[in-house]
Amino acid sequence: MCEFEGCDKRLFYDGVTQSEFNNAYVAHIVASSSNGPRGDKVLSPLLSDKLENLMLMCADHHKLIDIPMTGPRDYPVERLKKMKKTHEEKVEKVCKLFNVPKTEIVCFSSPIKGVTAVNIDYNLAAKAVLPSKQPGSTYGISIQVQSYSPYNSKEYWNDCWNQLKHSFNLNMYNPFIQFGKTDFSVFPIAPIPLIIKLGELVGDKLPCDVYQKTRVPDTWEWQSQELTNKFLVDVLKTDKANNVIALNISLTNDIQNERILNVGEYEVIYKIKADTTGVDCIKSVLDLSTFWHTYQNILDEILNKHGTDCQIHLFSAMPVSAAFEVGRRYMINTHPCITIFDENNGFFETLKMGEKNNDR
Repeated sequence: MCEFEGCDKRLFYDGVTQSEFNNAYVAHIVASSSNGPRGDKVLSPLLSDKLENLMLMCADHHKLIDIPMTGPRDYPVERLKKMKKTHEEKVEKVCKLFNVPKTEIVCFSSPIKGVTAVNIDYNLAAKAVLPSKQPGSTYGISIQVQSYSPYNSKEYWNDCWNQLKHSFNLNMYNPFIQFGKTDFSVFPIAPIPLIIKLGELVGDKLPCDVYQKTRVPDTWEWQSQELTNKFLVDVLKTDKANNVIALNISLTNDIQNERILNVGEYEVIYKIKADTTGVDCIKSVLDLSTFWHTYQNILDEILNKHGTDCQIHLFSAMPVSAAFEVGRRYMINTHPCITIFDENNGFFETLKMGEKNNDR
């Protein structure tokens, strides 16, 4: 490929006839002669055959950089060195992908609150998986669900859930995948209950990573490699003995327990809260791992203290990555059934995790 910035023309075949032949020109950064373009009395004889002083170029750009007078002026030594360095770093990055595993990118979207359309940029998603993995296909998998029923209605959630199951079975959970040919990277922007349910569908069936979108900068790449937050647990016991448990996950915002008690009567409210709340409360894979371990420990504690027959009502304000892990780390044949609530002018019931009849 031509090393001139922005060119990348292939140098091993003719673009018109497609005939293969050596179409490359060896260009000198410091001329091989002291009288040549960018020549130097001392450096020219020393660098004339050194690889660090040579660039491969197409005929047009080889001629352009060596035009008398204007070539050395417009393309001095430092500029050509920068072109060479940038090109070689790009090629090295691409070559490293030959030995990294492929991942199928899954863009999952659904209108927020049933009305606000969302769009996931595949190119941003593909960039986020590099360099540890490479995209498995050109366009990935797009899962889109939408209902025209009122957002707070059972019809809305039944409709979306049926669409989600169908798309999951068609695009992700099929014989090709079951034979372990690939894994997935999920990029979700959708109402939290639907992201939880996608996580439940994935569960431990498929190898899968989830990513978290940030607004500034506009990227799906993790913003840190370190643990940046802590997740604490508060337990509020009431005088009720109805074996109904509330799970309050307050990460992006603090959900006051009083709001939950306005929905129903609960024997205990378990609250997982972030030490630092906000939309950027999860910035790294370590943050996400710390959160879901905390969540899973709470589910195990509820199971041990209240048994499988208790009911859990889930109220949440959390990022999409945490929502996916809430569904994924739920063990359907072990943990009690969880009813997922969403907020739209007050909390209301949406979907459930762990129902024996999971066709809701």
